[in-house]
Amino acid sequence: MNTTETISHKPSAVMELDLMPYLNALIEARWILVIAVLVSAVLAGFAAYSKPYMFQSAIKVSVVDIEDPGGVSPDDRRASEVLTLVEHGFVMGTTHDNYNDVMRARLNSRDFTMRFLDEHNVYRHFYPTQWIEDEQRWRGSFTPDRGEVFTRFRDEVRNVSRDEETDIITIGMNWPDPAVARDWANQYVRSFNEFIRERTINDVRSKQEYLKQELNRSDLLEMQKSIYRLIEAQTAIAMLANAREEYALEIIDPAALPYRSFNMSRKKRIAIGTVTGFLLTVFGVLAWVLLAGMLQKITHYRAQYLELAANDGAPKP
Repeated sequence: MNTTETISHKPSAVMELDLMPYLNALIEARWILVIAVLVSAVLAGFAAYSKPYMFQSAIKVSVVDIEDPGGVSPDDRRASEVLTLVEHGFVMGTTHDNYNDVMRARLNSRDFTMRFLDEHNVYRHFYPTQWIEDEQRWRGSFTPDRGEVFTRFRDEVRNVSRDEETDIITIGMNWPDPAVARDWANQYVRSFNEFIRERTINDVRSKQEYLKQELNRSDLLEMQKSIYRLIEAQTAIAMLANAREEYALEIIDPAALPYRSFNMSRKKRIAIGTVTGFLLTVFGVLAWVLLAGMLQKITHYRAQYLELAANDGAPKP
């Protein structure tokens, strides 16, 4: 037989591909597939119903740009150059070149977050079984873990994002109760405005006390005029902080009651889990057939090699 005839009688890769063993294996494993579907459905249902629906409510705000310190211009050249620079530092010292970045950092700061958690007693929502609602107290001597609540609130509940184009800040709260998520989002902004207002007023009081002490020690008329202007500017800043309700953050769109959860529905989760379990079982059966076939071929080839080596007198491996 020539080479051409040998090649023509040699089966191709397509001819060697036989799907019947795989199909037969799936038919023989039909009960395993049925059990796998049932088990996958039960596990998916347990996982779906063990996790509650999560709702997200968000409030959109913008950082208030505090440029006017109350109508007193620090660049008014009514004193010497040195005193004008001092006035400028006192009056405009409350603002920064990166003021918006500072406000966003304080929104996420541990200092303010712990203040918010304490002010609104957020801990009771994380330990509902330990809180007596009617008596507004903890059961027995229970004390909530403030560090754990802060970590969970930071990682799982609060979400602060910024639009790069409009510079609008979105503060979202995730929680199983939609009303709680809405209230937290609105309360978070109100508490932050009060937090910044208190910081500003305390800073103003500290500066005014210092200026009054300097005024009593100074005998120069120009120095006294400059100090009076600084006191006037600090008073204007305090008045502005007390008069403006939305002092640090201006509310653009308050948080509303969410009517739909943002996570996948339980029916979809069960369906996806069932299909996934079925496909994994099918893949396992096909992989087992493939490995068994490969092992059978390896054993067959080894037997042929040993037989050929014995016939040729070659040493056995």
